[in-house]
Amino acid sequence: MSSPKDIETLQVYKGKDLAGELRRTKKGCEFIYDKIFLSNPSDMGICFAMPKSQSSYRHDGVNLPPFFAGLLPEGLRLKALIKGLKTSEDDLFTLLAAIGDRCVGDVYVQRSGEIIPRPTPLKLSEVDFYQLFKDSLGVDVVQSTSEGLAGVQDKISAAMISFPLNIAKKDKAYILKLNPKGKNNLLQNELACLQLAKKCGLQVNKAKLVKDKNKNLGLLIERFDRRPSDQGGMEMLHQEDACQLLDLYPADKYRISYRQIAEALEKYSTAPLLDLLALIQVYAFSYLIGNGDLHGKNVSLQRDHSNGRAQLTPFYDLICTYIYKDRKMALKLDGKDDNIKRKSLIQFGARHGLAQRAIEGMLDSMLEKFEKHHHLILEFEGLMKADQSLLKKMIKSRTQDLDR
Repeated sequence: MSSPKDIETLQVYKGKDLAGELRRTKKGCEFIYDKIFLSNPSDMGICFAMPKSQSSYRHDGVNLPPFFAGLLPEGLRLKALIKGLKTSEDDLFTLLAAIGDRCVGDVYVQRSGEIIPRPTPLKLSEVDFYQLFKDSLGVDVVQSTSEGLAGVQDKISAAMISFPLNIAKKDKAYILKLNPKGKNNLLQNELACLQLAKKCGLQVNKAKLVKDKNKNLGLLIERFDRRPSDQGGMEMLHQEDACQLLDLYPADKYRISYRQIAEALEKYSTAPLLDLLALIQVYAFSYLIGNGDLHGKNVSLQRDHSNGRAQLTPFYDLICTYIYKDRKMALKLDGKDDNIKRKSLIQFGARHGLAQRAIEGMLDSMLEKFEKHHHLILEFEGLMKADQSLLKKMIKSRTQDLDR
């Protein structure tokens, strides 16, 4: 089989349907919709930013459009892939060719004539998680992933290890996360934040801690972009993060504003007011727990092709980064990334058509539940006493910021 670096053309699929072809060009790349796909009135385009068109989509200077770049993995999985392929981080086409169908959502790529084998279901107690991670890349990685692949990172997401996983459980699909070097409590941290978020009324992905045969810890996350199909197997659901909705590259995930995300929801969501209220809720919750990594790839919209409904996905990647010295919000709300007040959230919502009463009610309810259950992020395994004291002070201050 040819190296991903030598591939010039990729077939693009949306679910089970051939949607078009992605080609390298001398200046970048070109995407052309398949004629049969164009003629099917029941199918939307491959993404919101690239609606169906008889004309090709050409991108010069970068060899993938933003939507396709957004299909690539992040964190250590991306770094390991670049290292294993011996390519540059700018060669996005090669990286996508290597990833193939291991993407979030229902859009993926194949080499012409390629047959994708069905993965063998696994039993977690019989495998090594870090070996599974290396195997998931499809390329050889010389350096031990469990020891890290880079130096100290400014953002938690840059150190994340996560990958899709096929285990022996019917009607479910999963992603597995592993602790990166130097942050041995990150998984426990995330699970505690997810549990607290659920207690506070947020929709979040389901997750639990698991161990491999070597007692390595993993966070097993149930995928919400997959569901059982009536024909058997798993159906892919269309999903786009905020960067993809805005036709921006993943590198812009910290540069966009929360206002831009709100405007994208107003444009594409079936029930924008409900989604906008949830958007404010997750911002307020992230502020309360000290999550400084709520960026443009951690908010996503999902579209159900069976009824055309587009709505926010459950929230994910909720982590208390405050204890890792990442203490300001990743995205600014009206120019502010710290000292967020209730008034700021109300004014933000009002500019997007939300009634003050709705925002006040949501905040009151969440704060009441947060007061009752915030002990969850003060008690997770591996949390140092000094960090616990730090969090108590932060929680007290930020709760007052959002209270009446």
